[in-house]
Amino acid sequence: FHKLSPPYDPFDKPPCRGCSSYLAEPYIKCAECGPPPFLLCLQCFTIGFEYKKHQSDHTYEIVTSNFPVLDPTWTAQEEMALLEAVMDCGFGNWQDVANQMNTKTKEECEKHYMKHFINNPLFASTLLNLKQAEENQHSDTAIPFYCKSPWQGQRQHFTFPD
Repeated sequence: FHKLSPPYDPFDKPPCRGCSSYLAEPYIKCAECGPPPFLLCLQCFTIGFEYKKHQSDHTYEIVTSNFPVLDPTWTAQEEMALLEAVMDCGFGNWQDVANQMNTKTKEECEKHYMKHFINNPLFASTLLNLKQAEENQHSDTAIPFYCKSPWQGQRQHFTFPD
């Protein structure tokens, strides 16, 4: 296992509007220009690069995914890389997933994925709700709706067709 290359392809991002180099995180996004987004590398930002309507005194956002989301030892960038690697390599192919990520071992990938994406009660209930909604969507029967009538104090039964 090695940590030589980042788990993302730098060519996926648009180039810096100042020097045309490929952007590496963190980089700057002008909050006032665009669309398309006006992106600058840190070097061009620090020298105050201006172009057409973009001025160096515009408000800006720092773009980075180098922060934890689900686990303090995994960055958001690594979370995204893990999900992409599982989609590319297939569930259970943990060695291939780890090879594609380059920052985590086979065991770390499997343990993290199982804990946060498979055995997580939050995601499990969401998946169950999605499955039930999908089943209801394909059902030919009407969905009953019950409510208590405030004026009669009796239970009313309404049926709404799909």
